Amino acid sequence: LDGHGGWVLPGGTGALRTLREDRTGAWSDINAAGSPERRTRRYRTLWLDHGTDPTGADYAYLLMPGASRRAVAARAADPDWLHVLHNGPGVQAVAVPSLGLTAANFWEPGTVGPLAVTAPASVLVRRRRSVLDLRLAEPPRTGKPLELLWNRPVRRVLAHDPSVEVLTAGRALRLRVTPGTACVTHRCEVLV
Repeated sequence: LDGHGGWVLPGGTGALRTLREDRTGAWSDINAAGSPERRTRRYRTLWLDHGTDPTGADYAYLLMPGASRRAVAARAADPDWLHVLHNGPGVQAVAVPSLGLTAANFWEPGTVGPLAVTAPASVLVRRRRSVLDLRLAEPPRTGKPLELLWNRPVRRVLAHDPSVEVLTAGRALRLRVTPGTACVTHRCEVLV
């Protein structure tokens, strides 16, 4: 969308639908204290058509705010830039190999690739050369301890937050995180 950015759909654009239309309304239509002045603006709506009452439907897209048409086209032409590791009701996870990045949102306990958690969590793993930086947040804010498993060898733990307890390191890394209820990020850095 010129002047605003773009979207890349890793699964292709076959189901993408668009609508460009003028809409008229006033702020008072949605907010009693809003101005009653009627305005007309042109809008573009994008959606992925899954049909009526879909079962097991999914979608994935990469939002690129402020990106030029050229930048969006370049990203879309590189199918190896982003890998969707899992896109289901229990977990959504992606990897960006060029950045050494794996990101996952677990809505329930689960596993994706070498990463596993025992409770809902948001996990970000970034590898820079031989250092792996793991970050975990617990959005439900239950405060209950949970465990994270990175099922890959680690040579040693370099640093971790006080809320992170290292249970095992070596053939795999197992951490217990006591998150509290503020939904802050908890960090552990290891040498791989």
